[in-house]
This record gives sequence, structure tokens and C-alpha cells, in this order.
Amino acid sequence: MAKTRKARTYRKRKRSAKRVLNNILSAVLLIILTAALFVFINERFIKWDFVPTSADIVHFFGGGGKPYVKPLDSEAAVYFLDVGQGDCELIRTKNCNILIDCGDDERVDEVVGFINYSGVEKLDYVIATHPHSDHIGGMYRILEKFDVGTVILPALPEGIVPEIVFYRKMLNVIDKKGINIEYAEAGKKYELSEKNTLEIIAPLYDHYDDLNNFSITARYTHGDNSFLFTGDIESLAELDILDNGLDVRADVLKIAHHGSAGSSSKAFLDKVKPQIAVIEVAEVNDYGHPRAEVFERLGQVGCKEIYTTAADGNVVIVSDGAFLKVKTETAEIAAA
Repeated sequence: MAKTRKARTYRKRKRSAKRVLNNILSAVLLIILTAALFVFINERFIKWDFVPTSADIVHFFGGGGKPYVKPLDSEAAVYFLDVGQGDCELIRTKNCNILIDCGDDERVDEVVGFINYSGVEKLDYVIATHPHSDHIGGMYRILEKFDVGTVILPALPEGIVPEIVFYRKMLNVIDKKGINIEYAEAGKKYELSEKNTLEIIAPLYDHYDDLNNFSITARYTHGDNSFLFTGDIESLAELDILDNGLDVRADVLKIAHHGSAGSSSKAFLDKVKPQIAVIEVAEVNDYGHPRAEVFERLGQVGCKEIYTTAADGNVVIVSDGAFLKVKTETAEIAAA
């Protein structure tokens, strides 16, 4: 009889412990689902800065932000971030960090997460190449979240300044935070350190009808290595750059306008003579980018390596001042 009571008591305790465990697991699952829903709602609608983003959470658990490359003190790392059909580049050195564009508002959380977990505490320069949403749609949020030294903008004629929300928001944040503004001046050089220089190449004129041609074009040099960033300039702006005899030679070329056939003219590529080209583009887009003609022209000028964010994900190119090393997100994932 005593044995029966003991067995019954044991079964009751076991069932009770199981119920408690199930209740705890259910509560934990409910908390996780509620937190996930709150993070989603905050990212889409509320946008409180103190709430971690989904990208923050992914990075916390060791995901996202690949490839992981932290440049040595003597190196420079240039990241071409996959933001879909848009542009975003980050230049990192020991003493200076430069962000060029950031993609659309819908992808900016990924950019914020990448910047945060790459160890960048301050963006010394932010270049907003031109006011199209696929380049600076989320820039107001970047400026809100980070300590920023100077924002470089193209000087736009009054008649072409766009009356669009994201552009106005960006200017409002600049004004609210008292961030220094400089308007792009062709030929101006920023001596970032002994081995690092940023030179503004374009825009050169204010008579363009297309906002793309007002894109800030900049040449970054680290020792003997050089990178050319071209925004969305079309062949007309390229021709103006060539007519002014500006030095656009570069080891690495960020291909203009996502590989549009109307950019990257043969004459322009002949002067740049890139060894490496990066095209920032979505795998599926309505424009047929990148165009086959661009690949053909790059081959004709001897470009040895072509990467696209559609196929390669994030691309990082590290310079030691003499040689370049390339790492891609897809290659790192495949090797893992």
C-alpha cells in the first residue's frame, strides 16, 4: 500500500514538474514572439533608436555583416555593401571612416548593423552622392544614429532640387544635429592622413537635366592603391570629366548606375583602366542591370576581376598601400 502511494505521489510530482516546464517554455516562446513582433513594428513604423534592430540581433548571435574584415593599422578596407538595387560603400582606416550612400530606407537597418559591428564609432565623412532613394533613401536614419563629422552633398540648382520626403528628412537631421555641410567642389582634396587622400572629381557643372549627372564622383587613394566611386553618373558627365583632364585612374572602380549601358563608356573606362570592378545591383530588377555591354567594355580595357553584390553579396577590398585583397560574402559563407 505504501509503495502504491509513493508511486502515485511520484507520478503527480512528475506531471507537476512537466506542467511547470511546459509553462516556462510557453512563457519564453511568448516573450520571444512578442519581442520579435515589437522589433518588426519598431523597424517599420515607430523607429525608436534605443530598440535593437533585427540586424543588431543577427549580428549579436554571430550572423550577418560578412565578410568579417578589420583592417590593420597600416591598411584600408573598402566595403561595398549589398543593399539590393542601390549603392553603399564604407571606407575604413585607422584614423578615418567614410560612408558613401546607404541604399534605400528599407535596407538601412542592415547598413546600421554592419557599421555598428564593424567597430566604427564615428563617421568622419558622409557622402550623399545624389538625392535618389536607392542611394540616400535611408541617410536621415544613418545621420540620426551615428556621430558624423561632415556631410558632403552635390550643389544642386534650385530648379532640380527634389521635393521628396527622404531628402527633406536628411536635411532636417543635418540641421537639427548641427552637422557640418560641405558642397562638393571638383578638385578639392581631403588629406585624411599621410597615406590617405580623398579627392572630389565631379560634378563639374550645374547645367545637367538628369540628377544622375550631379552624382558626386570621388577618388580615394591609399598609398599606391586607388578607388573611384562614381554614383550614377551617365556618359555626359563622364565626358565632362575627361574633357577637363582629371585624373581618374583607379585600381578599383565602383561601376556607375548599377551597370547601366548609358554609363561606363569605353572612353571613360580607357582612362580609369580598372583592374577590379564592383557593380552594386539587385539580383532581380526592372532595368536589366547590369548590362552585357558594360562587361564587354570592361573586358576590352583589361579589367581582370568583376564582382556584383547580386552574386557575391558584400564585397570588401583591403589595401596595404601596394597590394589588394578581395573577400566576398558568398565565398566566406561557402567556406564556412
